[in-house]
Amino acid sequence: MQPDNAFANPGLDQAEAVEDGTALIGSLTPAGSNGAATPEQQRVLAHRIGQDWNRISSSIAELFATGVPENDPRTQRVIHEHYQWICHFWTPDRASYLRLAEMYVNQPKFRRRIERKKPKGMAAYMREAMITYAWAHLR
Repeated sequence: MQPDNAFANPGLDQAEAVEDGTALIGSLTPAGSNGAATPEQQRVLAHRIGQDWNRISSSIAELFATGVPENDPRTQRVIHEHYQWICHFWTPDRASYLRLAEMYVNQPKFRRRIERKKPKGMAAYMREAMITYAWAHLR
């Protein structure tokens, strides 16, 4: 499976995905498959997860670009979708979601991935929104 198919982004090749740390989707197992996912099931799931990320990040970028505050209910709804998206990989508690928020800004590979074709500063906006979400909804 090619990461560019998973992310529906023809500009992202496998080497770039590995370098950016975005090649996390290679070993996913669909819910209810008892760990025995076929390659086709994994491909479909990876594609859906990639599409979800593109939709979520585009929504966050639009909110950021139009000046919607990070604690606005519209932003928090999208951050809730982000939290649910992250749950494909693991289920973060408050502390781990806060660490992820910081990593999005402080680790260049994550900041670069988040801000690829998106407004500069979006990673910091997302961090602040994630902090608000974590303190309001996670333990």
